[in-house]
Amino acid sequence: SISERDEVVLSVNLSENNLNDYMYPTEGQRNLLGVHLALPLGDYRYFDINANHTSYKPFSSDLTLKLTADLGIAKGYNGKELPFFKRYFAGGSGSVRGFGNKTLGPLYPNNSAKGGELSILGSASIIGPAYFFDNSDNMRMSAFIDTGNIYEKTSNIKLNDLRMSAGIGFAYLSPIGSIGIYWSTPILK
Repeated sequence: SISERDEVVLSVNLSENNLNDYMYPTEGQRNLLGVHLALPLGDYRYFDINANHTSYKPFSSDLTLKLTADLGIAKGYNGKELPFFKRYFAGGSGSVRGFGNKTLGPLYPNNSAKGGELSILGSASIIGPAYFFDNSDNMRMSAFIDTGNIYEKTSNIKLNDLRMSAGIGFAYLSPIGSIGIYWSTPILK
């Protein structure tokens, strides 16, 4: 038997990666495409399509241009709404830095995030070594601009609703993993 929370999802994922380094690439690109369909064997009826692009291009002998773009579309079908746990959320680290966590897009009257069916995110960064440290092989500095927003419905797309922030970041590859900090401020609210 299938309980109320069961779902059967058909997934197709495609990826391409020709980056020249795993941790600190300076050239190449990574593309990901994921398509997921909740089959009518469970209670949920939805699909989502996620496309992600990241590219690195040498800007000078020690500076790299990093560009990212992320597009996500998710909708319910057969009269079912998109489940809350499949909605997109953005704001904060990993999306549009400089905005609070999950503060972009539609909000409930109590100002908590509602999430949405459409996510548009992008970023441009200039990355270079941390010159002010003697041994900076495991350290990088960056200046970035992030942009994007979450739209409640795919029919609500208005590009003048995009939000933007700018900032600087620092990353250190420690023996226990990568550590990073950033400072960012909204420039288009």
